[in-house]
Amino acid sequence: MLKHGRLRIFALLTILSLFMVSGVFAKVTSEEAAQLGKSLTPLGGEMAGNADGTIPAWDGGITGIPEGITFKPGDFHPDPFTADKVLYKVTAQNMDQYKDKLTKLNKELLKKFPETYYLNIYQTRRTAAAPEWVYKRTKRNATVMEMTEDKLGVVNHGLTGGIPFPIPKSGEEAIYNHLLRWRGIGRSGDYKRANIFPNGTLSRSGGGKVSEKYTWNIEDLDSANWNGVYYNILVEYELPARRKGEFILLRDYINASEQSRMAWQYLPGQRRVRRAPTVGNDTPHPGSSGLETYDDTFTFLGQIDRFDWKIVGKKEIFIPYNCYQNDLVPEMDLLTPNHPSPEVLRYELHRVWVVESTLKEGKRHVYGRRTFYLDEDTWVAVASDIYDIRGNFYRGHIAPMKNKYNLPACSQISEFSFDFTRSDYAVNANVNGLERNVRNDIFVEDSVFTPQNLRRIGRR
Repeated sequence: MLKHGRLRIFALLTILSLFMVSGVFAKVTSEEAAQLGKSLTPLGGEMAGNADGTIPAWDGGITGIPEGITFKPGDFHPDPFTADKVLYKVTAQNMDQYKDKLTKLNKELLKKFPETYYLNIYQTRRTAAAPEWVYKRTKRNATVMEMTEDKLGVVNHGLTGGIPFPIPKSGEEAIYNHLLRWRGIGRSGDYKRANIFPNGTLSRSGGGKVSEKYTWNIEDLDSANWNGVYYNILVEYELPARRKGEFILLRDYINASEQSRMAWQYLPGQRRVRRAPTVGNDTPHPGSSGLETYDDTFTFLGQIDRFDWKIVGKKEIFIPYNCYQNDLVPEMDLLTPNHPSPEVLRYELHRVWVVESTLKEGKRHVYGRRTFYLDEDTWVAVASDIYDIRGNFYRGHIAPMKNKYNLPACSQISEFSFDFTRSDYAVNANVNGLERNVRNDIFVEDSVFTPQNLRRIGRR
């Protein structure tokens, strides 16, 4: 009897060791996965509304061009909610009443600018939607996808598309849901960056042409021959004038354990392409005049290896959602002194995953800790609170969203960054008045994202 018991224990330990070697740490059971599309939305949010009815149940979102809307690719999306009225305002005077529903950033902005900053709260509309094939692959992923043993990447099983971990068990899985979120297959067009000062002066800190490819999101990708790059970007700088003619090219890989970010730069003064290993992590982003780091892009972009990640939980907070007006108003109506215009930004109450990253011992970064807020219906990191290595609140980030209903995909449309040691704030946006609005339904060939192409277009 003892012998058989030892054999059973040995067999169990053997199985467990195999799971550890293969990196199987958080695949969910088939019973858990079966809740997707039932008690959970197809991407892992809670299907039901909240107890007091201020967050409605998810009903499928906006899946196409709304009735009465005229839209063609290349246009800004008309606002389907122009009839909505402000329910109430959160101000410096009444913020204590709503303190549990505010990010640290919004609390600090309310305190710092009590006369001009407030949040207009609108009816919550859970507009998030994705194509049916994304839903199907998300459900498949739930019981298949896994992190690498060191939790620095996703194991490539020859599968692509969908949210990799719709029922996450770790902070690493949750942030990878953001990195691999559904936002279309690619993007191309013009963009502008700026820093805005207290006197209303706008300094054009960046601008030009951008092309992106979200390879993970291509439905018919030949995954057997895929190189593991989930994100490609090529930027041609036209602004400011001193950077005109510069290019940046980078690739991010799904499994950073095997391949970290690759980046190249073309400088017209040198007329050559060179590797750019510093384009990432906490290198100051020149497009914000140093107010952001490179990994602040899209609230977070890049490698996760310098931080320990933890899911703190879920909570209800006010986030900028269905912000169609951001694109539609004149640029300077949005970019007011000290902060974006509260009359343009639309805030709604939504549930978010709260994910915290803490700097690992022995690692270097200007940030000691960041708290990310991931929208439950999309996995978009829609806001972050940022602390320095001494634990002081330092910076904050908000990324307003809307449903790009021609895809459909609910994703970020702009980014605002604040640094409480400085008087300016930064914006990265596809703003009104551009010659070519950014389109998110563009398929860009892989050949665009190569050093060879960079040499060709840089010297023309």
